[in-house]
Amino acid sequence: MSQETQIGNLGGSISAEDSKLVDSILNDINSSSGSQQQGQQGQQGQQGQQGQQGQQGQQGQQPSPEQIQMMQQQQMAQRQQQMAQQQAMAQQMSQQKMNMIQSDSNDIIDNIKREAKNIMTVVFLCVLFNIDQVDSIFKSATIFISENGDLNMQAVFVKALMIGSIFYLIKTYLL
Repeated sequence: MSQETQIGNLGGSISAEDSKLVDSILNDINSSSGSQQQGQQGQQGQQGQQGQQGQQGQQGQQPSPEQIQMMQQQQMAQRQQQMAQQQAMAQQMSQQKMNMIQSDSNDIIDNIKREAKNIMTVVFLCVLFNIDQVDSIFKSATIFISENGDLNMQAVFVKALMIGSIFYLIKTYLL
């Protein structure tokens, strides 16, 4: 069987030292929880006020005007800090956009420089296959001549295939 003690049987007297010790512990708890809550922006306003109300309940006082002003200053400082962060983010985004535009233009120029040999090879082959001497070789075969004596689409298609094939061979084995 368990032994129970009635509440009425407990001594209601607490020494003054014990009372001061309990009060100091409660004040320490409230002040430490208030300082931890300041790091959390979303909860600071509500919980910080609750911690102060707990202290006020023990002391039986309303928050002093200095405390109210300090809370307002903290809130203003937080708002200013958030606005500064937003402005910094906006500036960073605009800087990134500018860098992308500059890098795009540099990329095009760099790609042209890297591919200059290939580009010049294609240009050379196109010029070579469009001179009159090559056209006369194609005109010697009757299937590449149209009714008016010019080269037809079959000749143009064969010339394009030859340019592509020669470019592939040059690129694979020479460049």
